[in-house]
Amino acid sequence: MSETKLETTTDTSRRLLFAWGLLVGLTLVSLVAVLGFGHGETGLAAAAVALTASYFKARAVLDHFLDLRRAGPGWRHFFSGTLIFLLGCLLATYAFA
Repeated sequence: MSETKLETTTDTSRRLLFAWGLLVGLTLVSLVAVLGFGHGETGLAAAAVALTASYFKARAVLDHFLDLRRAGPGWRHFFSGTLIFLLGCLLATYAFA
């Protein structure tokens, strides 16, 4: 019999506050990358940084707000793979445009 630890309200609030702070920080990383370095020769690198930050933002939303962290590894790998595929397509579209 496996024992499931229930999260207290304080633990949940802390976890979600941390996730929110992470989302804000990653948004700032994207903003600095695109506005500061998104022009000229460094545009592709800035887009890659912004899309990488987007990956971690999406993972934070999936894990903490949609509670995917409790799902099995199959679901987690499926969503990670889907995110990587979509963000890779976006980066390729940007590179070839």
